[in-house]
Order: sequence, then C-alpha cells, then structure tokens
Amino acid sequence: MKINEVLFNYSLNYFKENKVRLRFAPSPTGFIHIGNVRTAVYNYIIAKKYNADYVLRSEDTDMERSTQEYERMLIEDLKWLGIHWTEGPDIKGEYGPYRQSERFEIYNEYTKKLLQSGNAYHCYCTPEELNEARKAAAAANKPIVYSGKCKNLPAEEKKRLEAEGRKPSVRFSIPENINIEIDDIIKGKVVFNSENIGGDFIIVRSDGVPVYNYIVVIDDLLMKITHVIRGEDHLSNTPKQMLISKALGVPSPKYAHLGLVLGPDRSKLSKRHGITSLRSFREQGYIPEALVNYLALLGWASGSGEEIFTIEQIASEIDIEKLSNTPAIFDFQKLKWMNGQYIRKYPLDKITELFIPHIKKAGFDPESVDKKKLSAIISILQQKCDLLSDIGNFAGIFFEDVQEPDDDTDKLLKEDYSKQVITEAYNFIKSASNITNFESEIANYIKEKTSLKGKKLFMPLRGILTSRLKGPELDAALPVIGIEICKKRIEYIYKKYILT
Repeated sequence: MKINEVLFNYSLNYFKENKVRLRFAPSPTGFIHIGNVRTAVYNYIIAKKYNADYVLRSEDTDMERSTQEYERMLIEDLKWLGIHWTEGPDIKGEYGPYRQSERFEIYNEYTKKLLQSGNAYHCYCTPEELNEARKAAAAANKPIVYSGKCKNLPAEEKKRLEAEGRKPSVRFSIPENINIEIDDIIKGKVVFNSENIGGDFIIVRSDGVPVYNYIVVIDDLLMKITHVIRGEDHLSNTPKQMLISKALGVPSPKYAHLGLVLGPDRSKLSKRHGITSLRSFREQGYIPEALVNYLALLGWASGSGEEIFTIEQIASEIDIEKLSNTPAIFDFQKLKWMNGQYIRKYPLDKITELFIPHIKKAGFDPESVDKKKLSAIISILQQKCDLLSDIGNFAGIFFEDVQEPDDDTDKLLKEDYSKQVITEAYNFIKSASNITNFESEIANYIKEKTSLKGKKLFMPLRGILTSRLKGPELDAALPVIGIEICKKRIEYIYKKYILT
C-alpha cells in the first residue's frame, strides 16, 4: 500500500474553501539567513492572499546554540521587515507553547505511543559503534544506513546494556521497501522508496532531546498547520515526516518546496558571496519594502513584466502553484538598484527618519542644522543613495565647513589645469562683491580667465567645493551649503595646493 493513500488529502481548493494555517519555524541559533527570510516572506504573502493564520514557531532544541537573545533579534528583524504573525512566542495563541523547548512533555506522550505500537524502539548503540559503522560503509563505498541491530534486542540484553550505564536513544522503524509519494504543490509528484532514506533514524537522542524530523510532525499536527512552504533542502526530510504521520495515524500537511537561493556562481549562497543575514542587510541600509519585493522575485514573476510591487500587489497576483521549483540566483546589484528606487520614491519626512541613524553613524549631527536645512539636504542626497548608509559618503558636504579631499579628488587637484581653477576660484571670491548666482558666476569667471571648459573646469570646481568628485549636482548643493562656507573651502584648498 502506498503511503500517500492513507494521508489526509488537502486539495488546492482547500485554499479557497477552508481556513489555511501556515507557519515559519526558524532555529534561533544565529542571525537569520536571507534564504530562510525568503521562506518567511513567501509564507507571509500567501497568508495575506488567503487571509490565513500565520504561526511563528521557535525550533530551539539545539541546546548548545539556541539562545533567547537570538530569538529576540529574530523577532525584531522579522517585524522590521514588515512580517507579522497571528501566533508565536511573543503572541499567545490557542495552540502554544510556540517554543519547542517548552513542549517536551507533549513529545514524550507521542514517543510512548510510537514505542508501544512498535513503530519505534530503543537503540543502545554508542557513538563509537555508530562511527565505526559509518567508516566501514564509507570504506566499502556503500550508503550509510543504520543496520537495525537494536530493533529486536531481547529484554535481558537491554537490561544488561542499561546496567552498563548506557542511555538509549529512540529510533523510528522504517517499513521495508515501500514508496512514499509526495504530492508537492510546486514540484509535483515526488517519490521516495523507504530503502533509500537512511534506515531507521533517531527521533529522540540519548540525552532525551527529540530531533527535528520527529517533533516538526507533532507541532504541525497540533498547531493545525495545513500547508508547509519551505526550501527544497527540506525535501529529503519529507518522506521521514510523512512516515511518522502515518505511524501516528494523523494527516500530513500539504507540502510546497521552493527552489534554493544560490550565489552568483550558482553555489549555495554564503558569506563569501557577500552579506547574507537579514540583520546585515538592515544595518547596511536596505529598505524593508525593497527587500520583501526583491525576495518575492526569487521564484516568482508577474505576468505584467513589472518588478516594483507593494506586498499587497504581490499577494493579489501570486500563485503558489506557479512558484519556481528551480534555484534562484541572488543578484546583489539588482537588489541594490531596487533599494535605490524605493529610497528615491519614499516621502521626504519618512526617508529623513530612516537616514538620521546613518548620518549619526557616519559621525555627523543632524540636530546641528535646522529642520528646513536638514530636509533640503535629505531631498538632495535621497537622489544619490542606493543604500541608506550611502549618505555617510556625502553628508560631510553639508555638515562640515571644510573637508579633506578624498584620494581621487586629491590626485585631480594636483593637476596643472586644476591648479589654474583653484587660483581663479580664489581670485573670484576675493574680487567679487555682489554674487547673485554663485555657481554660474564662478564657473563663468574661471572659464573666462583660463579658457578651460567641460570636465577640466567642472571636475576641479566640484573637488574644490565638495572635496569629492562624485555627489549631488552643484546647482542643487551650493545654495544649501551656502556662499560663506564655499568661500572657506576655496581658501582652504588654495592654501593646501597653491601656497604649500
């Protein structure tokens, strides 16, 4: 008999006919990886589309690495991203507790049931014995499969081993040579044979801590999760989880496995490709709406061909059956471009609040200027930044009277033609008494005196007035900087490059 014949069959129409319950279940063992964030985003978008319950569950049974601090930061980062849940560790619900570490008594009851039914058994093998078996399998070029040696141990042998001080683990007994069919929403029909999933696997370690593939089944059952949307790396876990569901006599949720997120070189996305944690993207100055928008495109595309969407627009268009089952390539440059599009479209008052922490981080005090001038500065720099943190590259143009030229500017200002521009700029501020349009008047004056034009005129002038070769347009920046500060900068550059 095929396993899926005894499973509760959720049809796709269930989305429209019944209350859907989705979950995102990360492990708080570090900063959340952007690949996992995409899973959270897709679950959230589907939840919005179908008015589904969205459960956040903390899978914190890795006692050595899981911490409350990581959980706190995970919740904080997800909320920053704009993801909200109906139940979770911080929101009481009908199906809690929502931390696996607080559910051990529940798991113990199900373990007893599996042991009593013969679907699980105690295993007394030591780590050393198991390691030797692994080495032997590797040497023979065979798959590593547990031999099942403890499945039918006599009671006397169990007592003897326990008298030695051995603490048994609990293994699940896999039926022999049967097919497990997964009717995956995204991948379609996927078939595993029970002989090819690694043999009887541990569901409770010898220290009493249950393992992921076991307790995820119980949690999804008791929390009434109808659909599990997750990464393809979990596909190989699915037959084990379905077997446990069958042994317990309970339904499995409907599964949808997303294609993986890869780096530009098509290997697994990792730190060597660039930043990968949600916290890092946040600190770099990405806009949450841009990040959600981009992550949604890693496996989905609108029929309109457009790429910039609100989450509501994505939810209205997305079709879970049409999500891609092939790997998605994470394009850092495209994300940065998209982030810049969002920054430039943000309302001035809101983007100002987002920029302020990055201005402070760059060492400048936004409170040192009045609100009107700050708004003028942000309005100009908003057009130049792809990341919120980019403002630190330009803030000194407006917040400091005099800036040291950066390396590229210093090199340019040492050129002979630049020294001509510096000299005539200095002569201009010493001779001009009534300046009504500083930028055009100084440029025309220098052009007339030197016959320089184009880049040889305007790049040195930019360097003199801003100490940078890239940045906001001078005609927009100079009125905000002010004539008096421009004069100070010209005098400083004159002394630095001409008099010394």
